[in-house]
Amino acid sequence: MEKTFYIIDDHEMLRLGTISYIENNSDWKSLGSANNEEKTFSDLEKFSAENNLPSILISDLNFYGKDSGFNLIKKIHTLYPQQKIVVYSMFFAPGIVQNTIENGANGYISKNASSDELILCMEKVLSGEQFIQNELQPRLEKFNSFTDALTRREREVLDLLLRHLTNDQIADSLNIKKRAVENYISSIYEKTGINDKAELIKRFG
Repeated sequence: MEKTFYIIDDHEMLRLGTISYIENNSDWKSLGSANNEEKTFSDLEKFSAENNLPSILISDLNFYGKDSGFNLIKKIHTLYPQQKIVVYSMFFAPGIVQNTIENGANGYISKNASSDELILCMEKVLSGEQFIQNELQPRLEKFNSFTDALTRREREVLDLLLRHLTNDQIADSLNIKKRAVENYISSIYEKTGINDKAELIKRFG
Protein backbone atom coordinates (compact mmCIF):
# COMPACT_ATOMS: atom_id res chain seq x y z
CA MET A 1 0.00 0.00 0.00
CA GLU A 2 1.33 3.44 -0.95
CA LYS A 3 2.12 5.66 2.05
CA THR A 4 0.91 9.21 1.48
CA PHE A 5 0.87 12.43 3.51
CA TYR A 6 -0.59 15.93 3.35
CA ILE A 7 0.72 18.99 5.23
CA ILE A 8 -1.23 21.92 6.71
CA ASP A 9 0.98 24.86 7.72
CA ASP A 10 0.87 28.57 6.98
CA HIS A 11 4.65 28.84 6.42
CA GLU A 12 5.34 28.02 2.78
CA MET A 13 9.07 27.32 3.16
CA LEU A 14 8.44 24.96 6.08
CA ARG A 15 5.81 23.08 4.07
CA LEU A 16 8.06 22.74 1.05
CA GLY A 17 11.10 21.83 3.14
CA THR A 18 9.22 19.19 5.13
CA ILE A 19 7.74 17.65 2.00
CA SER A 20 11.16 17.54 0.35
CA TYR A 21 12.86 15.96 3.38
CA ILE A 22 10.22 13.27 3.89
CA GLU A 23 10.10 12.28 0.21
CA ASN A 24 13.89 12.22 -0.11
CA ASN A 25 14.48 10.21 3.06
CA SER A 26 11.62 7.72 3.13
CA ASP A 27 9.12 5.90 0.95
CA TRP A 28 6.33 8.38 1.76
CA LYS A 29 4.72 10.39 -1.05
CA SER A 30 3.15 13.85 -0.72
CA LEU A 31 -0.43 14.44 -1.86
CA GLY A 32 -0.02 18.20 -1.46
CA SER A 33 -0.39 20.87 1.19
CA ALA A 34 -2.52 23.77 2.40
CA ASN A 35 -2.02 26.96 4.37
CA ASN A 36 -5.60 27.44 5.53
CA GLU A 37 -8.80 25.63 6.50
CA GLU A 38 -10.66 26.34 3.24
CA LYS A 39 -8.08 24.63 1.01
CA THR A 40 -7.66 21.79 3.51
CA PHE A 41 -11.31 20.80 3.40
CA SER A 42 -11.57 21.35 -0.33
CA ASP A 43 -8.72 18.89 -0.86
CA LEU A 44 -9.98 16.41 1.75
CA GLU A 45 -13.41 16.40 0.10
CA LYS A 46 -11.77 15.63 -3.24
CA PHE A 47 -9.55 12.91 -1.74
CA SER A 48 -12.54 11.34 0.02
CA ALA A 49 -14.61 11.30 -3.18
CA GLU A 50 -11.74 9.47 -4.87
CA ASN A 51 -11.38 7.11 -1.88
CA ASN A 52 -7.84 8.42 -1.56
CA LEU A 53 -7.49 10.19 1.78
CA PRO A 54 -3.82 10.60 2.79
CA SER A 55 -2.38 7.94 5.05
CA ILE A 56 -1.24 10.71 7.41
CA LEU A 57 -2.28 14.33 7.71
CA ILE A 58 0.42 16.55 9.29
CA SER A 59 -0.90 19.76 10.81
CA ASP A 60 0.42 22.78 12.65
CA LEU A 61 -1.68 24.33 15.45
CA ASN A 62 -1.10 28.04 14.92
CA PHE A 63 -2.30 29.73 11.74
CA TYR A 64 -1.61 33.42 11.17
CA GLY A 65 -1.14 33.99 14.90
CA LYS A 66 -4.31 32.16 15.95
CA ASP A 67 -4.70 28.79 17.69
CA SER A 68 -7.28 27.65 15.13
CA GLY A 69 -5.47 24.36 14.65
CA PHE A 70 -7.30 22.84 17.63
CA ASN A 71 -10.67 23.43 16.00
CA LEU A 72 -9.32 22.33 12.62
CA ILE A 73 -8.17 18.99 14.03
CA LYS A 74 -11.46 18.44 15.83
CA LYS A 75 -13.42 19.21 12.64
CA ILE A 76 -11.28 16.87 10.53
CA HIS A 77 -11.67 14.11 13.12
CA THR A 78 -15.45 14.62 13.14
CA LEU A 79 -15.86 14.65 9.34
CA TYR A 80 -13.23 12.00 8.57
CA PRO A 81 -12.87 9.86 11.71
CA GLN A 82 -10.69 7.35 9.84
CA GLN A 83 -8.13 10.05 8.99
CA LYS A 84 -4.88 9.72 10.97
CA ILE A 85 -3.50 13.06 12.15
CA VAL A 86 -0.03 14.04 13.36
CA VAL A 87 0.42 17.46 14.96
CA TYR A 88 3.74 19.13 14.09
CA SER A 89 3.97 22.31 16.12
CA MET A 90 6.29 24.78 17.86
CA PHE A 91 4.24 24.28 21.05
CA PHE A 92 5.31 21.59 23.51
CA ALA A 93 3.46 22.40 26.76
CA PRO A 94 1.79 19.23 28.15
CA GLY A 95 -1.66 20.80 28.31
CA ILE A 96 -1.46 21.66 24.62
CA VAL A 97 -0.29 18.15 23.71
CA GLN A 98 -3.11 16.52 25.68
CA ASN A 99 -5.66 18.92 24.20
CA THR A 100 -4.75 17.92 20.64
CA ILE A 101 -4.92 14.21 21.46
CA GLU A 102 -8.37 14.69 22.99
CA ASN A 103 -9.46 16.56 19.86
CA GLY A 104 -8.53 13.64 17.59
CA ALA A 105 -4.78 13.74 16.88
CA ASN A 106 -2.94 10.40 16.78
CA GLY A 107 0.56 11.75 17.20
CA TYR A 108 2.42 14.84 18.39
CA ILE A 109 5.86 16.11 17.39
CA SER A 110 7.33 19.50 18.26
CA LYS A 111 9.28 21.37 15.61
CA ASN A 112 12.44 21.08 17.67
CA ALA A 113 12.39 17.30 17.18
CA SER A 114 14.68 15.66 14.66
CA SER A 115 13.32 15.07 11.17
CA ASP A 116 13.88 11.34 11.68
CA GLU A 117 11.55 11.40 14.68
CA LEU A 118 8.82 12.98 12.56
CA ILE A 119 9.11 10.11 10.07
CA LEU A 120 9.14 7.61 12.97
CA CYS A 121 5.97 9.21 14.31
CA MET A 122 4.31 8.85 10.90
CA GLU A 123 5.25 5.17 10.73
CA LYS A 124 3.98 4.45 14.25
CA VAL A 125 0.68 6.26 13.69
CA LEU A 126 0.19 4.49 10.37
CA SER A 127 0.55 1.15 12.17
CA GLY A 128 -2.23 2.12 14.58
CA GLU A 129 -0.17 3.37 17.52
CA GLN A 130 -0.42 6.70 19.31
CA PHE A 131 2.96 8.44 19.24
CA ILE A 132 4.16 11.34 21.39
CA GLN A 133 7.68 12.71 20.95
CA ASN A 134 9.92 11.02 23.53
CA GLU A 135 11.08 14.33 25.00
CA LEU A 136 7.48 15.37 25.72
CA GLN A 137 6.24 12.20 27.41
CA PRO A 138 7.48 12.78 31.01
CA ARG A 139 5.81 16.19 31.28
CA LEU A 140 2.63 14.83 29.69
CA GLU A 141 2.49 11.97 32.21
CA LYS A 142 2.99 14.47 35.05
CA PHE A 143 0.20 16.67 33.67
CA ASN A 144 -2.24 13.75 33.38
CA SER A 145 -1.43 12.65 36.92
CA PHE A 146 -1.97 16.23 38.06
CA THR A 147 -5.43 16.41 36.47
CA ASP A 148 -6.68 12.91 37.38
CA ALA A 149 -8.94 14.34 40.09
CA LEU A 150 -10.78 16.63 37.67
CA THR A 151 -14.17 15.83 36.19
CA ARG A 152 -14.67 15.72 32.42
CA ARG A 153 -16.16 19.22 32.40
CA GLU A 154 -13.38 20.59 34.58
CA ARG A 155 -10.84 19.15 32.14
CA GLU A 156 -12.67 20.85 29.27
CA VAL A 157 -12.57 24.17 31.10
CA LEU A 158 -8.88 23.67 31.94
CA ASP A 159 -8.03 22.90 28.31
CA LEU A 160 -9.62 26.17 27.21
CA LEU A 161 -7.94 28.09 30.03
CA LEU A 162 -4.58 26.80 28.80
CA ARG A 163 -5.39 28.21 25.38
CA HIS A 164 -5.77 31.66 27.00
CA LEU A 165 -9.53 31.91 26.49
CA THR A 166 -11.42 34.31 28.77
CA ASN A 167 -14.24 33.12 31.03
CA ASP A 168 -16.78 34.58 28.58
CA GLN A 169 -15.15 32.75 25.66
CA ILE A 170 -15.09 29.48 27.62
CA ALA A 171 -18.79 29.88 28.44
CA ASP A 172 -19.59 30.45 24.75
CA SER A 173 -17.42 27.53 23.62
CA LEU A 174 -19.01 25.07 26.07
CA ASN A 175 -22.50 26.61 25.84
CA ILE A 176 -22.72 27.12 29.60
CA LYS A 177 -23.20 30.17 31.82
CA LYS A 178 -20.25 32.32 32.85
CA ARG A 179 -21.09 31.65 36.51
CA ALA A 180 -20.74 27.92 35.87
CA VAL A 181 -17.31 28.52 34.33
CA GLU A 182 -16.27 30.46 37.43
CA ASN A 183 -17.44 27.58 39.64
CA TYR A 184 -15.49 25.03 37.58
CA ILE A 185 -12.36 27.19 37.77
CA SER A 186 -12.71 27.48 41.56
CA SER A 187 -12.99 23.70 41.76
CA ILE A 188 -9.88 23.30 39.57
CA TYR A 189 -7.94 25.60 41.89
CA GLU A 190 -9.12 23.70 44.95
CA LYS A 191 -8.26 20.27 43.53
CA THR A 192 -4.88 21.22 42.10
CA GLY A 193 -3.63 23.62 44.76
CA ILE A 194 -2.95 26.28 42.13
CA ASN A 195 -4.61 29.58 42.91
CA ASP A 196 -4.55 31.61 39.71
CA LYS A 197 -4.83 31.31 35.96
CA ALA A 198 -1.34 32.66 35.27
CA GLU A 199 0.27 29.87 37.30
CA LEU A 200 -1.81 27.20 35.52
CA ILE A 201 -0.73 28.52 32.13
CA LYS A 202 2.90 28.85 33.22
CA ARG A 203 3.06 25.24 34.40
CA PHE A 204 1.00 23.47 31.74
CA GLY A 205 0.01 25.81 28.89
